[in-house]
Amino acid sequence: MEKMYSNSTSGAIPVYADSAKTQKIGKLFAGSSCRCIGEEAGLAIVLYMISAGAPMISKVGFVDMVGDMAA
Repeated sequence: MEKMYSNSTSGAIPVYADSAKTQKIGKLFAGSSCRCIGEEAGLAIVLYMISAGAPMISKVGFVDMVGDMAA
């Protein structure tokens, strides 16, 4: 089950391309939102927007669990 999440920390949360966290592909900035679409290897799998313009661009990645982020 998917769950919406908002980064309420004061800093950015790194987003990784894989569950081994070998390649950083982005950040969830403070105050930004994402959709937690699952969990793998103790990490949340998130769908997040990187562009609010047209066309809207989204990415999928892995982040360390924060609070009740898991779906």
